[in-house]
Order: sequence, then structure tokens, then C-alpha cells
Amino acid sequence: MNSTSGRTKSILASGAVVRRERPGKPQEILVIHRSRYRDWTLPKGKVEAGESVVAAAVREVYEETGVTIRLSTPLDTVIYPLGSGTAKEVRYWSAIPLTATKRAPDHEVDVVSWLPVKAAIHRLTFTHDKQLVEQSIAQPPTTTLILVRHGKAMDRKDWSKRDTLRPLGSRGRRQARQLTDLLAAYGIESLISSTSTRCLTTLKPYATAAKLGIEAHEALTQEQGTSHPDAVIQLVRELRDKAVASGVPTAICIHRPVLPSILEALELAPATLATGEMLVTQLTADDVHAVERHRPRA
Repeated sequence: MNSTSGRTKSILASGAVVRRERPGKPQEILVIHRSRYRDWTLPKGKVEAGESVVAAAVREVYEETGVTIRLSTPLDTVIYPLGSGTAKEVRYWSAIPLTATKRAPDHEVDVVSWLPVKAAIHRLTFTHDKQLVEQSIAQPPTTTLILVRHGKAMDRKDWSKRDTLRPLGSRGRRQARQLTDLLAAYGIESLISSTSTRCLTTLKPYATAAKLGIEAHEALTQEQGTSHPDAVIQLVRELRDKAVASGVPTAICIHRPVLPSILEALELAPATLATGEMLVTQLTADDVHAVERHRPRA
């Protein structure tokens, strides 16, 4: 949306356009007033060391407003100079409010307000914030479906039992733990997996934290999925349709060799995923509206 050139350092931040819809009332946008800068803006803040941009967006919105959110469609990235060769790069998402607690005013944010769309656009100080609100309200309703490649598994040469029982290695276990915040940022409520240990274990930390079960399908295993790709395509289309019909954010843990069939089912271009990496899709009833990728640090 905005750009700078020749910068020597970039400070990464993230935020959200949080939209509230209630029966019989106009759609509202969450905005904040910062007394230090005497401006009205969207909630956002710096990404902390070791933190993902999506987790930072959720955290910052909560810290500045008391509202917990789940992310949906990615929006534009805003880049602006701070001086002395430094720029701030702020990544934004549309977001849906889940819960809210009253936040006491402080030196950073002294007013938190829900405003109808037109009033919010009029109230916001910065042009890029106004444009982000306009961009967000132009997005269709979507449901999140995430494809997660399982974490790094123990090497085959070091495992003598059935391959479906091959566990995650130490790196894979770190990736699984780090996936918790990534999946939580999108409010995942349904977990699907192959029956292989390395897939189930990848989702287990989030399943435990979110108190969710894992629905396992043998058709998604590497062995069955590569032998019967048509069964994979049919299953994934059923899972996609179920997610869209229910509106429940869903994640599917997969194997690399089965990924081509899954992408075909979703009518997506060929792609690869590193171990632990997520392909985040936003689905409408008709197609995949948006795609982004995130991966653990490990």
C-alpha cells in the first residue's frame, strides 16, 4: 500500500481490522485513540522476538482493546518511514471478535470504541487505516481451512517399525509446540489428520491446549493417499464442503506425497510445504478466496 526505498532496518508489526456484526445493527469497526499521538487508529503493534506475525496481531489487539479475535482474510501490508533509515512494516488481517473484556485506559490507549463503518472511516486519522477498513468490508465471508505438513519426523534409517508409527524427532516436536500459537491465531476448532503418528503428534499440542479431539482418516496417510489419490480428493472435498457449510475453522495435517491430491481437491496450483509449514486458505462457497503461508521457527 505504501513503500519506502533504501531503508537499512525494518521493524515488523501486525494488526487487524476487527469487524463486529450483530443482528439488527450496523456493522462496526474496532478503533482506538492514542493520547500520546492524539490520533485514532486501528489496533496494531510490534512483533516480539520469536513471535509469529499472526500471533502478534492477536496479542496486540487484545492488549490494546481487551478483545480476543481470530484472523480471517489477509489484507494489505503498510510500510512507512520512521526516520534514521528505519521503516515500519505492518501486516494486517480482517478479524472476527470472539470475547471482550473492559480495558482500563492507560498511557498507550485511552479510548477503545466500536463505530459503524462510515463513522470509523471518518474518525480514523490515517489514510491507510481508512483504506484498510474499506478493503476489509469488501471481502466476502470466508471460512479458514489450513493444510499443515507434519513436523520433522525421525529419519527412516533410524526407525525399524511400521512407517505409520514413525514419531516426530526433536525438531518436529518443537515445531508442533510452535504451531499452537499459529493455529490459535485463526481460531481453529476442528482438527483432521492422517492416522500416522507423526501427523497426530503434530496436532496434539494444539488439540490439548484447545481441548479438541482429532478426527483421523487412514485415506490421508502417505501409504493410502499415494495409492488411492481419488479417495483423497473425494475426502478433502467433503471436508471442505463441511467446513464452509458450518463456518468452523479447520486444520488438516498432511504428508508431502499426498499434498498434490489435496491441492487438486481444493483447485489450487501445485505447491510444496516444508515440515511444520501451514498453507492457510480462506474459502467461500465457490472458491479459495485467499492463500497465505506460515511456518514455525524451529
